[in-house]
Amino acid sequence: MVDITNKHVTNEISPGPNGVSPKPNEISPRVDCDIKKHWRPSIAMALSFGFGSMTMIALAIVIWLSFDTARDNTFALTREVTEVTFGSIRSHLDNNLNAAASQVVYMSDLVEQGLLDPDDEQSITQTIKGALAATPQVSGMILMKKDGSSVRAGWTDETSFVSRNEKGDNEYRFAALLQDIGKTEGVYWGGVVWIEEFKEPHISVFHPVYQGDQYIGAIGAIISISSLSDYFNKLDEETGNHTYLLLDRNKVLAHPSLIDMSRSGLSAENPLPTLNQVIDGNLRRIWNKPLYDFTEILGNGDIKGHAVDSFAGELSFLHTSFSGYGFEDLTLGIYFMEGELEGYYERLYLTGIAALVIALITVVIIFFSGKFIAIPLQRLAETSQQVGQLDLVHTQRLPGSMFRELDTAATAYNSMLGGLKWFENYVPKKLVKQLMETNGEGIISEEREISVMFTDIVSFTPLSESMPATELAGLLNHHFDLLGAIIEQEGGTIDKYIGDSVMAFWGAPTQMDDHAKHACNAALRIEKALQEDNNRRKEMGLPAINIRIGIHSGLAVAGNIGAKGRVNYTLIGDTVNTAQRLESLAKDVLTKSSETAKTLISATTWNYIKNDSKMETTPKGFFALRGRETETEAYELKNPEV
Repeated sequence: MVDITNKHVTNEISPGPNGVSPKPNEISPRVDCDIKKHWRPSIAMALSFGFGSMTMIALAIVIWLSFDTARDNTFALTREVTEVTFGSIRSHLDNNLNAAASQVVYMSDLVEQGLLDPDDEQSITQTIKGALAATPQVSGMILMKKDGSSVRAGWTDETSFVSRNEKGDNEYRFAALLQDIGKTEGVYWGGVVWIEEFKEPHISVFHPVYQGDQYIGAIGAIISISSLSDYFNKLDEETGNHTYLLLDRNKVLAHPSLIDMSRSGLSAENPLPTLNQVIDGNLRRIWNKPLYDFTEILGNGDIKGHAVDSFAGELSFLHTSFSGYGFEDLTLGIYFMEGELEGYYERLYLTGIAALVIALITVVIIFFSGKFIAIPLQRLAETSQQVGQLDLVHTQRLPGSMFRELDTAATAYNSMLGGLKWFENYVPKKLVKQLMETNGEGIISEEREISVMFTDIVSFTPLSESMPATELAGLLNHHFDLLGAIIEQEGGTIDKYIGDSVMAFWGAPTQMDDHAKHACNAALRIEKALQEDNNRRKEMGLPAINIRIGIHSGLAVAGNIGAKGRVNYTLIGDTVNTAQRLESLAKDVLTKSSETAKTLISATTWNYIKNDSKMETTPKGFFALRGRETETEAYELKNPEV
């Protein structure tokens, strides 16, 4: 990990080939579907008195309609739960693989910007070590140059970090691979490679490295197959399913049986097992002649399903195909025993037939069972409302029911809730709530008056060099928890984490007239919180954590930026870059400051808070910031109460 205070922030729009800047992705505002609420009878009342007064003919009609609706709802709920489950798994895979891609892009940018010397082996090794601390799923990284030399480093276990530097005695050793990488303008996925040091296959990703206009080599990273398989194993323990990832329909790319590679029998010549070689005998039957498929239940979407015969009964497979990450044909799926999906369909018809037979008995029983049936339905309505408000922390799992349909609904709901909780780890809930409150107005990309904050840990590089990867990751997680809580309490939105830095903003998507005041309040509260935390660290014999903060206010475009299907709500414009450069400038301007959080704000931000007696500012002069034609006036922000 390297100090990123001088890292270039890329929240800018570059002109296209015709000189016109492309428009950020826009998502149409959602339609306001609020329904005027009025008094409605409870389910218990409707069941007790409504159905009790029906005639046999009316009851028969209701039974038929209920059966048809239950069938559609069951199929719809099955599709929804299936989509949520597959979406959760796919999201985890994307985050694991894209995190590795982000690291190679990050290091190549450091070299291109002159912040990392490709000939300095020690700096390269330490930068790789820091990058691996932020992405534990990455086993190792390599810098290989066209002259045949390379620097590679990685963790062989949780405490052993090894590196290897090889001189350029053979300029052709990487020639073929570097030639392919050089033809790409961005990330290059290298497919599956066998890493002899780890004795297991990995997925490789590379990015070309340039010095000026000269292509000098590439940065690469590897993600172990065992780490992806370990996630599948943990998911299976929670759901009771069996998850797998196939390559070209016959090779197993991820499966719980691939967690331990010591007895896999794999090698460089045979890096992935085929279906016939995998330990899981059920998975080998996936492409056997199907007994039937689940088209009626799953519809004609991307997720397919079928059942096959086995010695232990029917095996139900659900799977979806996709491509990417250097692979043309990937199959992600789960399987389970006894054809549960098809069982839904059969039980629906049995329920309908039984309902007609016991129609007379139901008229009497429903009066007494109305309230008893209404209890789980009421609980389902309450928990569904909590999910609608994104309150997943306090939402409880539904208990089972003696009624089959309600128990099926509870099981499906619990599976959906589990999937949503996985999503919550990767989607900022606060931002989603803010966007929901704006009724879609905040989703359209528009220019806003905002305040942007950048933070960075002082002397993080020497600190990271002296700490094991797990301890370093724990320190960063604790640091980000401390800062993130204060930022959100002050109404701010965390845009991203960049190494040991945090980028946050105020004024979007919700309009905020006093955005600068909240940003500065957050900086002062962060300083106080860090002081208290450092006191505890001092008692434990640990070094203090000091940071630099840069804050700038101004106009920026706020909206959804990214490709279709994967966007981020973020900011673009000079305001973002100015805030980052103020944070970097604090390193040179506030050298004599003894503050735990050395904060530098722009004159624009100062104008918002200059009359606030709770904030003490000191002018530091005018400075030429990179990328700005005019000089920027800066002020040091202090808390007079500290």
